[in-house]
Amino acid sequence: MEDHSDSPSNEKRKHSKVLLTLTTIYGILYLIFVISSFFQEPFDLERIIVYLAFIIFLVGYYYCWRNEMIGGIIFILWWGIMWYLGLFIAEHDRGAGVVMGIPLFIIGIIFIVSWYRKKGKSSSLNNLNQIEKPTS
Repeated sequence: MEDHSDSPSNEKRKHSKVLLTLTTIYGILYLIFVISSFFQEPFDLERIIVYLAFIIFLVGYYYCWRNEMIGGIIFILWWGIMWYLGLFIAEHDRGAGVVMGIPLFIIGIIFIVSWYRKKGKSSSLNNLNQIEKPTS
């Protein structure tokens, strides 16, 4: 019986679990922030955009479990919204959303790279399987 614990498929799964765990932790902290800001000052354009950005984050979170590339792209777009919010709309703490969004931006890039690597390895494995199969 062989030990397959170091196989590439287990390594890929482990990498994705770490990314998904980090994204879950980020999401919990983000949810706490949104809930705490709900009980503060009256609604304004800045707060509405923060809530809409949270909904976009939730969509990205859903897709990172289904398709890492789409989830990563949504997280990068979310960070773009944080830049727009910080540059043009926010009156207080203009750069806070951008700075707090850096971890999610990095996670989004890693999701895209992970998807790309999995795609490259799976296509090369399919090519090897086609080469190894004897023709009848």
